[in-house]
Amino acid sequence: MYKLIIAICVLFLYSCGANKYSSLSKYNSLEREGDYYRFKNDSLNVTMLIFGGFDMAQNKREFDSIKKGLHQPVNKYKGDKLFYLQNSTYKTYDCALLVENKVLPEKLKESNKVITKTIHCGNSILSFKISKTTFDETVEFYFKDFKCLK
Repeated sequence: MYKLIIAICVLFLYSCGANKYSSLSKYNSLEREGDYYRFKNDSLNVTMLIFGGFDMAQNKREFDSIKKGLHQPVNKYKGDKLFYLQNSTYKTYDCALLVENKVLPEKLKESNKVITKTIHCGNSILSFKISKTTFDETVEFYFKDFKCLK
């Protein structure tokens, strides 16, 4: 019984840690820009274009609401998220923008499930992670415009 309680506590802590959101997500803004949306976070000096036809979470409550309606598993992006995005217009994929708490090199990195691009904006280190099930053209589109504000 004792081991079962410990296992449940560990699973609970793990699930909470995977769905953390940065307090800086309150500075997120989205503006329509032609057929796309411009994401900005002025406090972190970051911007990017994103496609329409998405569900976006900027806090755990919004994430839980999106997660209930999903038919596919969600990648567990660990870290303090600025947003989580689920797009299913043409091909289901998900992605997240995270504030890193450690210095990472600015480069592209691939794992079995996720492609990551990291940039440094001022004193902030940000990583945009996108599932590998995404079309190559979509990945290129997101990474091309993921940049620091001037």
